[in-house]
Amino acid sequence: MGLIQKKDEHDVFDDIEVIERSDNPDDLPKTAYDLVAGKSAEDFAAEKDGAPEPAEDELTPDPELLDDDTDDRPAPAHAKPKEAEPEKPAFHDGGNDGDGKSKGPKTGIIIAIAVVAVVIAAIAGYMIGSGGPAAGGQGAASSSLTEDQLDTVVATYTYNGKKTDITAREIIEAQYSLEAVVQDDGTYPTPAADSALAYARNHILLAEAEARGITVTEDEMIEFAQNSIGTSDYAEMAENYNLTEDQAREVVRQQATLQKLYAQIIPETEATVPTAPTEPENGDSSTRSKEYADYIIGLLGDEWDAEAGTWATEDGTYYSALSGTDFTAESASYEEALSAYYAAYQEYAEKSSEATTAWSDFQDGLYANADIQLFGLYV
Repeated sequence: MGLIQKKDEHDVFDDIEVIERSDNPDDLPKTAYDLVAGKSAEDFAAEKDGAPEPAEDELTPDPELLDDDTDDRPAPAHAKPKEAEPEKPAFHDGGNDGDGKSKGPKTGIIIAIAVVAVVIAAIAGYMIGSGGPAAGGQGAASSSLTEDQLDTVVATYTYNGKKTDITAREIIEAQYSLEAVVQDDGTYPTPAADSALAYARNHILLAEAEARGITVTEDEMIEFAQNSIGTSDYAEMAENYNLTEDQAREVVRQQATLQKLYAQIIPETEATVPTAPTEPENGDSSTRSKEYADYIIGLLGDEWDAEAGTWATEDGTYYSALSGTDFTAESASYEEALSAYYAAYQEYAEKSSEATTAWSDFQDGLYANADIQLFGLYV
């Protein structure tokens, strides 16, 4: 569901009607425009696939979009952690290439790559207006576009002094094929404002990658697609995600490029996702064995003195978790093994969170150099 901007009379500069401009989105007036219910490209695509139309009051986009990994945040230390990994960037790989090491971004579902959740405040300055530089200065004036209006400029962004126009066609095709969203009357839904912002953010990151000389080969694209999507067959991707083969190839190219950029900014961490201990067959959590002791020692690292068969330090995370228990090098219970597992998972989550924060800070630094203008779009 989208929201249509109802136009009021405002100042006009160079044929562009401006509602307000600010470097701080919180400063913008709350009553500058009215919003009424309308449909976005996502709604029309869902209807075309036979999905029911959302209720009138369902105006907030689905926070999960199409990404299955949205709820992958780490569990608190006192709770049993999920098997899923902590939250990563929207295009993240989250994966570990089979060795358990965090490798950086992953794409759970190909469409979620292009449709990134956007916070307007991440763009340094912005304007929302009813006019635009295309189609006689009208921008997107209605909820639907005819085929000859697809190349209407509906947004522009300026990054490091370079201004780039964004057309309705480009925003739609960053998410779906035109065939997937065409309506019964032959028109196309006007893109949502958050999709325009997502498009700009994605291309700012790609511009930074290009400035750093980052490119990807065909083999790297194939490897990325196999690891992230489970297939490198672009025809299969196109069929599964309402894209053309060329679109599928371009999405893979862009995200493989961003994965390389991520690797440059965030060094590979040695943090590994711990494997939970095997539950005892008799169901008794107090069951003790040498196997549980070996499991715990395998997690302790420098905190354990293998030659002496005892703790190397009493200042570490694992000692704190196991102090007061009967754990020895020869015997441990399932409960004690679980305590070590929780400590290991918390350590992994903290290191992963540091990487996520560093990546977010890097992106925000780029977006601080950007301004975006939206012309008569939905929000």
